[in-house]
Amino acid sequence: MVDFSTIIWLFPIIFMLHEFEEIIFFKPWIRKNSAYLSKRLPKPAKRFLLRMESLSVSAFTVAVGEEFILLSIITTTSVLFDSYLLWFGVFMGFSVHILIHLAQWLILRKYIPAIYTTVISLIYCIFSLKYILKEKLFDCDEIILWTFAGFGIVVLNLILAHKLAEWFDRRLRFPEKRTGNIS
Repeated sequence: MVDFSTIIWLFPIIFMLHEFEEIIFFKPWIRKNSAYLSKRLPKPAKRFLLRMESLSVSAFTVAVGEEFILLSIITTTSVLFDSYLLWFGVFMGFSVHILIHLAQWLILRKYIPAIYTTVISLIYCIFSLKYILKEKLFDCDEIILWTFAGFGIVVLNLILAHKLAEWFDRRLRFPEKRTGNIS
């Protein structure tokens, strides 16, 4: 039988499985599908492609690493202090993130680099949420408040992670500009 502890510790594992698919397949997928995206969704694709085509796989991995470290800290401190509201909020933010990937897939009507693990993650999220609701681990007000708070935390951290990735790319690609040494 699965208990809440198992659900909690599975979260970072499910998160990384999902992110591995994105890390491995994102860059080749962007190269292959940029024309399709520009044609299918011209306005959103223009801004998205400008940012993502220039981002290296290493920089993207740095962003994922930052997210994983934060998620691991939240998970561990939740268990150590027996306080799960922040964990729940981030879990709900991730769940919304998974639903967004599902919507992207439905809109584009083709493979996106995240959809296979989105299905796995969605099963985990649904199972976990059903368990949380069945066991009445949080009251209705906490669920609503921490779902919104968690989504906000995930969005803000995603912005931070992408800024970190861009910073990493600038440092990696143009180290001579940083030091002033041009060889």
